[in-house]
Amino acid sequence: MDIEAFWDLVEAAKKSGPDRTQHLTDALAERPVAELIAFDLHLERQKQRADTWLLWGAAYAICDSHCSDDGFWYFQSWLVGLGRESFERVVADPDALADVDEVRALAGRPSHEWAEQEWPDWELLDYVAAEAYERITGGDGDDFEDLLTAAGGSGQASPEPAGDSWDFEDAAENARRLPRVSAMFPLSPIEERDARTEAVFADFLAQSGQSEEEFFTALETRVQGGK
Repeated sequence: MDIEAFWDLVEAAKKSGPDRTQHLTDALAERPVAELIAFDLHLERQKQRADTWLLWGAAYAICDSHCSDDGFWYFQSWLVGLGRESFERVVADPDALADVDEVRALAGRPSHEWAEQEWPDWELLDYVAAEAYERITGGDGDDFEDLLTAAGGSGQASPEPAGDSWDFEDAAENARRLPRVSAMFPLSPIEERDARTEAVFADFLAQSGQSEEEFFTALETRVQGGK
């Protein structure tokens, strides 16, 4: 699979709308294993191109600070999912995100009001090739990761951004580096963001039937069990 075929698959998935993950997985499951490996290698290389501090700063602004390591990692996948033309434009100039229709649709709206499918992330893109591999061969994700490594995959699973970092809470620096994006998505006061986070956590606890103490005890148990 060459880079043209990779982008053809991504573009076809984009046209399928909310079913893009299933569409792409099904399309890959019709191909030989070698092409699944090639797909993931192309994906890795495209995400590496998008792995910059400037794009992280843009994602941080768009998401009103809700952009952790994982958030930016899946934001990179979302950028790929925009298609080749948009991807190339924003990799060359992150401030061009202000021209992307999917980004403009979010401007002026609080992030907690965004629909799930509007959020600028595509976590499942990272797993479509492995899912197709399991479907074809009956193997598991570890087998697929071994094949990727043997084919030259880096195994990178979190951001390692290139360029110069800065404090994303610095409004003046944001305006200097990303004038259009920062004007379109000014950060909310941190007190408002903290209050929304607390409200979301409280709602989660209410839905799960847990107290805060029970939640953190269970979390600590899971962390200790994973060591």
